[in-house]
Amino acid sequence: MAGDELDDGLEYEVDFSDSETVPVKDESIVASNGGEGDASEDETSPKENSKKRTKNPKLQEKKKIKMDMDIQRKKDLSTESSTDVISDYVNDVIRKRNTELSALELSELYLKKTDFRSSAEFDEPRTLDNLSKFINNRFGNMLPSTTPGKKNSKNKKDKKNKKGKDSGEQKASNGDAKEERKFIAIMSMSAIRACDVHRALREIPGSSLKLINKNKLHVDLKLVSTTWSRVLCCTPGRLAKVLAAEESGLSKDEVKIVLRL
Repeated sequence: MAGDELDDGLEYEVDFSDSETVPVKDESIVASNGGEGDASEDETSPKENSKKRTKNPKLQEKKKIKMDMDIQRKKDLSTESSTDVISDYVNDVIRKRNTELSALELSELYLKKTDFRSSAEFDEPRTLDNLSKFINNRFGNMLPSTTPGKKNSKNKKDKKNKKGKDSGEQKASNGDAKEERKFIAIMSMSAIRACDVHRALREIPGSSLKLINKNKLHVDLKLVSTTWSRVLCCTPGRLAKVLAAEESGLSKDEVKIVLRL
């Protein structure tokens, strides 16, 4: 009750008992405690998230097993004699990596079994040390017969047999050789790997040409126009840039063989 309601000119102060006291401070404490509780929960949530992000040992083991199986499958494909099996594997990879495409769109990306060649007859270990031997044995007919700046013992024998031939015929044959450029593209997933492959092929006729992003594009474009080599050690991205350039001296029709290392 207010003091002036009695109209006696006196002011009264009413004291509440302990039981009637409004617990204002308690409410503020509860509110602050509630806030601190929320803050503590927020502080601990990153730790819980980090625990969730922690790799599960069982999951890691499954991934490792799957990776080992994929590696072994690729190794088996290198000695597979059936091009049907090889094409099925490649087309399966294309389908899995293009899940957003329709069946009709995928059919345009699929490769035919006639696009593949088996290398099962090469029984040597598939290492960089044996790569030059594989190229010579399997694609020797695509390599240049002579290398500028180097003497070829084969040519000395051939010169004796060519003495009676007309020089005009030799010019015509040289012109045909220039027109019939056939390249072997050895694609690697990294520039370091491409450099390793390039070093492994130094001794083959014509050696090899290295196409990686470290080189200037205009330099690579000039090289593919004038190179004597018929082997391109490259990354997929760099080869695509060279082929797509307007002033490129290399056409996709000249790339007859594609190897992946």
